[in-house]
Parts: sequence; C-alpha cells; structure tokens
Amino acid sequence: MTHHRLAPDLRRGLTLVELLVVVAIIGLLVGLLLPAVNAAREAGRRTVCLSNLRQLALGCLQHEQIRGFFPTGGWGRDWVGDPDRGFDKKQPGGWAYNLLPHIEQADLHALGAGVADGTQKRDLAIARLTTPVPTFTCPTRRAPALWPNGKNNTYLVTATPATPSWRPVAVVRGDYAANMGSGTLSSNNYRSGAAYSPASFVDAWITDAQWQSAFGPPTDGMIFRRSMVRLREVTDGTSRTYLLGEKYVDPTLLAAGTSDDDDHCLYSGHERDVLRVGLEPPCQDHARGDPSTTNGLTGGSNKYPLPIVFGSGHPDGCGMAMVDGSVRTVEYGIEAAVHRNLSSRNDGK
Repeated sequence: MTHHRLAPDLRRGLTLVELLVVVAIIGLLVGLLLPAVNAAREAGRRTVCLSNLRQLALGCLQHEQIRGFFPTGGWGRDWVGDPDRGFDKKQPGGWAYNLLPHIEQADLHALGAGVADGTQKRDLAIARLTTPVPTFTCPTRRAPALWPNGKNNTYLVTATPATPSWRPVAVVRGDYAANMGSGTLSSNNYRSGAAYSPASFVDAWITDAQWQSAFGPPTDGMIFRRSMVRLREVTDGTSRTYLLGEKYVDPTLLAAGTSDDDDHCLYSGHERDVLRVGLEPPCQDHARGDPSTTNGLTGGSNKYPLPIVFGSGHPDGCGMAMVDGSVRTVEYGIEAAVHRNLSSRNDGK
C-alpha cells in the first residue's frame, strides 16, 4: 500500500497573534531608530546654521578690511537701507543690509541706487525686502521665506522725505543678531526707536550730540546704533569677543509675526530684532519669553524694553561667531558673568 505525504499548505497566512508580534517589533524598531534619525537631522541643520554664522562673520571682517570698520547698526527699526547713503553712520539701514555686498549679494544691496523718482526707488527697495536670503536663516527654526507683518509696521526706504513709506503684508526676517554689548550700561543706550521723522534728515541731518542726547553714548559691543567699530578697538581680543550670534525667538508667535523680538524686517536699523546683548545667558526658544517681560529692564521715558538675549531653537546651545571669524556653540548654562564679558569688546576681562 502506497502512503502519500501531505504537502504543507503554503497558503496559510499569519495568525492574529503573529501579526501583532510583527507590528510590535516594527514599532519597537521605529521607536529606537527615530531619535537617532532626528538627532542626525538636527546635527545637519546645526552644521548649516554654524556655516551661515561663519559666512556672515567673514563678511563682517571683509567689510572691516575694505571700509575700515565693522558694519554699522543703522538708525532705528523703521529704516531699512538706502544704497545712496554709503556704509557709515549716515546709513539708516541695519548691519544685515550693509553686509549684503560682502556675502555675494551686491545686486540686492544696490537696488534703487541712483534712482531719483521716489516711488520707483521705493518699489525697488520692496523687491529687496521681499527677497529671502538663506544665509540669514537657521534651518532648525524656519525656512528662508516671507513672514507676516503682524504689527502693520511701516518702513522708510530712504532718508529723503520725498520717497513714500511702505507697509508690507510680509517681509524677510533673519535668525541672527549682532552683538550690541554686555547690557551693563544704562538701558537707555540700548533702547530701540524709530526716532525722528524723515524730514529731520534730508541734508542737514542731526548731529552726533543730538543722537547721544536722545539715546546715550555708544555701547561696548561690536554693532549698534550708528556704530563704526574698528578692529583695533577690540582690546579684549578677537577670539574672546562675540560678533554675531543666534537670537532667541518665541516660537508660538513666529508664524504670525507678532512677537516684539521678531516683528521687524531683516534689514531694519537699530532694533532688538537684529541686535542682542549679553546681559543674560542665551536660552532655547520657548513660549512667553517676550523681551518686555523677561528681564524687566527699560530705558527712557518711553519705556522701550532692553533688547533681549541671544538664543536658538537648537536643544544644546546657541551658535556664536567671534570677531576673528571663528564659530562656536555656547551652552545655555554658560556662567552669566562669562557671557557678559564675551559680549564686551573692551572691559578688560
């Protein structure tokens, strides 16, 4: 009698228990791998961010080599750059605007140069204020894009009153701020302010004494209102003085453009959006850290808040560029006194 062995049923599927085991294993593997993937992505973003800072710092050094001083900080938050007013203290635009020719953006800087018609010059300035430059943004925080003018700010594109002002729907912003100083002087020295009407400037613009009467003497940082700091003035050492760094931002107000420390244009003059002080250690982005309530320091009768701290969206520390062009990550837990000393160019510490 012949016996036939039954072939196994190859069509049999997984049982429910087996399927659950497979799903659990996959979930476990994903849980183990995801943090590593996220960490690798953040490491890549941090590398890009530090590279941006280094490029900006080298641009500042080139500016100093060619023009004899580091980029000026401009006049006030409403002024965003005039290509016909040079690079010194007569230039109303901020440090980012003045740096454009030194980071391969000379054409963007020159938009409107030599144009006599006010409306045409304004329109060319608008083209600049709505053209993102990736070098100024940290990929951990945001993309190089336009961000809403959540507070309906108006900008002055030239010191000549014949040029119309402009109130944008959206504008370019940045994630890096220049070092304005240790923050240990009177807060009046650091306060922001649109200051004066365009008619005040025409040709007989106000004197140095009038500026100082309104805002106090220069600070101990590298870039500030109408600054023209020379390399030889950095007596504490170029490798021991901050030049630029990442800035703290309230992430919950970022998209709407309503934060007091991130509501103005990248090219604005003296303003806490683009300038920071080292009075307090840097901090990671967090909600409800508005500069008007964080350190409680105000200056002048108008109670302008002191520009707030450096900081970033990175989990471990804040990128800072030194005056010599080197770049480092400063831990959020750095000793406050050390951070203040590194923010002063001439305190002897």
